[in-house]
Amino acid sequence: MNIKTLYSADEIREAVQRTAQEVESFFGREEPVVALCLLNGAIWYAADLLRHLPDNFELQTIRISSYAGTESTGKLKWHNALPDCNGKQVLVIDDVLDTGLTMKEVCNALRANGATKVASAVAINKKGRRTVEHEADFCALHCDDYFLVGYGLDFNGKYRNLPFIGYIEA
Repeated sequence: MNIKTLYSADEIREAVQRTAQEVESFFGREEPVVALCLLNGAIWYAADLLRHLPDNFELQTIRISSYAGTESTGKLKWHNALPDCNGKQVLVIDDVLDTGLTMKEVCNALRANGATKVASAVAINKKGRRTVEHEADFCALHCDDYFLVGYGLDFNGKYRNLPFIGYIEA
């Protein structure tokens, strides 16, 4: 498999630091914020992002999937329930905003369960692939329609541990 680098580790690091400043400006340093990481892919981005945020951010995780191979199935599989976010501010963290389905469903579920403020942060925004209307509030990086691997992004469970973001060349 031929993998081409799209963003280097240094470019990712700079984008994460910039995004953390934007997130902190939005939420502030006083009120508690649930940082809800969507597993498995977003854990790399969430860990790096949270290192640059103040201590009012509390990490929670949930596992949701919608992909089979290189394509979205169009349906979400919830592997566990949302944490209790009633009356809380929430930052949903994901690796990639692609079709928009996962992020829209999670944000809507949080609002329906009483979250007072919901915003989303993604490592990569693939705007050209939307099938539902939803945009992330904070995007570290942007790309065209590539199948991405590295920095948490995988192909059938492989390549998540690459320190850069690349794409699979056919």
